[in-house]
Parts: sequence; C-alpha cells; structure tokens
Amino acid sequence: MSEVGLNSNIYDVSSKYLGILNRFLVEANYDPSSVPTDSIKKVHAFLRQLLDKSNRDFQVQMVDQIIRAYLQKHQGKEKAEEFLNRLLHYFDQNTGTDTDALQRISLLTEALDEECDEAFSRMRLGK
Repeated sequence: MSEVGLNSNIYDVSSKYLGILNRFLVEANYDPSSVPTDSIKKVHAFLRQLLDKSNRDFQVQMVDQIIRAYLQKHQGKEKAEEFLNRLLHYFDQNTGTDTDALQRISLLTEALDEECDEAFSRMRLGK
C-alpha cells in the first residue's frame, strides 16, 4: 500500500470513530437528558471494543493505539487503561453524560482529531 493509501485509511478510520464521539458530545452538551439511545449505545460499544483485549479488529486496534498514545502524552497521572475503564464505568452505570465522562470523551475526540489532521497533512504532502 502506498503512503497516501495508508494515510487515507488512517484518516477514514479515525474520522469514523471521531464522528461517533462528536455526535454524542454535541447531543450531550445540548441537552444531557435527551441524548438518543442510539448515540449512547454506539459510544458504549466503542469503549467496550477498546478495552476488549481479545478484539482482533484492525480498525479498533489502530484507534486504540492512537488514543492510548495521546492519553499517555496528555493525561499525566492516570494511565490510559484506568482512564478508559473509568469512562466505560460511566456508561455501564448509565451516567455517560456526567461532566467527568464528557471531559473524558472530549479527550478521546482530541486524540482522533489530531490524528485525522496529521494523516490529512501527510496525504497532502505525499508522505
């Protein structure tokens, strides 16, 4: 696969999951009490996939690495595993619109947004 093709795939996969998280954040920030069940289920399922050590889905593994690297770099005290487990716990308890949960999801969106930007730049520059 060419470098452009590889970066295009990274961009597509990252933006797919970024879209799920962004949609949830927009809905939760607008009215936390009326977030569609479908949005909650998609984020919950995504978090379970990230934490499933036996998951062999390449896309999820790639996104997991992007997120964990970002959290390690920007989330000093708390390890990525703890961070993600805590976030999953909010969704397990039906409190995914809690302020702390929303801040955690925002960090995940920052990680994926940054990766999308970098992948797009590499595509444009042909690197």
